[in-house]
Amino acid sequence: MVTTAPYLIACFAMTLLAIQLLRPVAFKFGLLDFPGGRKTHISATPLVGGMSIFTGLVLISLALPAILQVYAPLLTLAALVLFIGTIDDVKDLKPQVRMTGHSLVALAMAVVAEVQLNSLGNLFAFGDVQVGWLAIPVTVFATVGVINAINMSDGIDGLSGGLVIVALIAIATLAGVRGDFVLVGFISLLVCAVLAFLSMNFRRPFNRKALVYLGDSGSTMLGFMLAWLLIECAQGNGALFSPVYALWFLALPLFDTVNLLFKRPMRGVSPFKPGTDHLHHNLLSRGFSVLQVVLILLTVAALFAVAGLLAYMNEASETFMFQLFLVLFALYFAFEHKLAKTAEATEF
Repeated sequence: MVTTAPYLIACFAMTLLAIQLLRPVAFKFGLLDFPGGRKTHISATPLVGGMSIFTGLVLISLALPAILQVYAPLLTLAALVLFIGTIDDVKDLKPQVRMTGHSLVALAMAVVAEVQLNSLGNLFAFGDVQVGWLAIPVTVFATVGVINAINMSDGIDGLSGGLVIVALIAIATLAGVRGDFVLVGFISLLVCAVLAFLSMNFRRPFNRKALVYLGDSGSTMLGFMLAWLLIECAQGNGALFSPVYALWFLALPLFDTVNLLFKRPMRGVSPFKPGTDHLHHNLLSRGFSVLQVVLILLTVAALFAVAGLLAYMNEASETFMFQLFLVLFALYFAFEHKLAKTAEATEF
């Protein structure tokens, strides 16, 4: 094994230590999420979750050459996404500026690191869909899409980090089956770092408020890292899984994001404008607590991931899995529309 329990414990501990050290820095430099408007927390909260996760992950990776050798490019570009997000947390960048920055990082991923989405798999029963010369723009589009899907899910304590962990565990499961223990080791470290953050963020009976948030810096960084891993694992002769399974591992945030990309423009609202029309907001408006909503959505996300894993293990048709995914999205679209209408009626 590339990583052992002491390294995982050390990663968890280093992330916690980073949180404690960075919290006063956040108060000093104004890296805070202030209450008001659509936000329900009652006090200024440090936005250093992403920095802490990255710090814990990098420090332990430095002690593991086998991991660092493979994932140094990923960590380098993730640092750029983290930097862009930190500026966004402080200055509130325009969506166009933020998207441009993410697109450039995704371009570097595709061109310099050569992590590209070249094939979409056998989605239509006619053989593998090769994107050819469109590989680079398709990679950039997909990467920015995943970044925004994770960022948009960061609306209530514990949700975004939990969704990332669900997807990472699904990837690690297949990596373990295929014997890629370097990937398993890297994902294990990342999961431990995110869990350390969640221990300071997740609401529970004896901790009713978050001590730290991911911030746009953290959610976009995790989204980028997840996009890299999903694309890398679904491409080439040594691919761990077909591209369609990436959809299943990330189903819930993708459903929510695509749903808003359709519905917001129809209301004359920018798809990237913060709002309270996400699924988790609609569930909160029905009287569920934050903890209940997070547990419900993480359970649903886990069921999607498990369904994807079982389909993979049983060699299900890629075409069938893609068609089923589209059917489930249509059902989600209808369900969320009805839920949103009910929420609007309740407000009045």
